[in-house]
Amino acid sequence: MAVGILHLEVRLLSPRLLKEKRSIIKPLKNYLRTEHHLSLAEVENQEIHQLASLEIAMASNDRAYLQTARSRLSKSLERRFPVMLAREKVEII
Repeated sequence: MAVGILHLEVRLLSPRLLKEKRSIIKPLKNYLRTEHHLSLAEVENQEIHQLASLEIAMASNDRAYLQTARSRLSKSLERRFPVMLAREKVEII
């Protein structure tokens, strides 16, 4: 069994207020939980309007699958939400 931990720093393209940031981050987190069945948390930068840091956990029997899923996930987020990935770090345990 392998566990992948994905550290994402996401730059939000449109918000000027924290309320606008929440209106993007909340649906993004719900999408990841419901469509991809992932566990996640917003861990840093809660007070910065245009930046969000997310920690995402994935589990699989196949390490290669975790890498593939990470790649698909990153592309999916940029297509579906007004965000741009600023930094991405993967740990597979």
